[in-house]
Amino acid sequence: MPGFKHINIQTNERAVDKTNGLTSGFFIIFCVLFFLHLLTLNQASNLGIFTSINDIGTRVPDWMSALLSDFGNGITLGAVFLCYLVKRPELICRVLLAALLSLIFVPLLKQYFDAPRPAVLLEYLNVIGEIRHKHSFPSGHSATAFLFAGLIYLSSQQAMIRVSLIFMASLVGVSRILVGAHWPADVVMGAIVGLSCAYIATQLCPLIRLSFRKRLMAYLLLVLALVSSELNTGYDFSDIYIVQYVRWGLLSLSTIAVLVFTMREVMTSVTAKRQRLHSH
Repeated sequence: MPGFKHINIQTNERAVDKTNGLTSGFFIIFCVLFFLHLLTLNQASNLGIFTSINDIGTRVPDWMSALLSDFGNGITLGAVFLCYLVKRPELICRVLLAALLSLIFVPLLKQYFDAPRPAVLLEYLNVIGEIRHKHSFPSGHSATAFLFAGLIYLSSQQAMIRVSLIFMASLVGVSRILVGAHWPADVVMGAIVGLSCAYIATQLCPLIRLSFRKRLMAYLLLVLALVSSELNTGYDFSDIYIVQYVRWGLLSLSTIAVLVFTMREVMTSVTAKRQRLHSH
């Protein structure tokens, strides 16, 4: 019918407008990061920004800086995002592709540049947690934070959520300077890499609605990967126990979310079968 066709065209046009708006905002963020990248290429600016932010770390409680920084850890943020994927299962394939790209590009860049950490070059600085000396550029925590923020930014229609996630990812990046782990240049490039992986994955992988079995298998594999990684890796902040408590709490919460999803789907399937039997 002509009326329905007209409505569909308008709906498609609105969807295109929203997508264009998201992409425009995304590229504005890229432009800001590129400007910051140019700024931090200057060694004096890079050092000055680091010193200013790192000095603030002396006035922030160690547990707060450490906890914020840990939300750039792949295990911690992975547990948070697994809970989100239970609600938005159509993003599973896209998230896995983006994570795979990040796991390839970030280590390659770290190995290629092999940049020294601030603790190698500076005699006085505020350091919280494990002191590291190499593979500073780019920041892996910043890449992870901006990767997940970018994925949701490009798939959410709620402006408040998009802005909040970019803001939180920025705080994670700043926290890497607060704890003395990275230079500003590392953080900015980590953000660029993370957003790039999110954008590439969004362009290559459409939203896919998986079957119950495939969704459950993906969730279980993610839970196993996160837990096994947690058991086999150490803590950056081993003496700040709240970081470990929060991480294990989030891992437990993500496991519960998967169990609730499974029980709900099973109960729905059983109810549907009973209704079909009664109808016959």
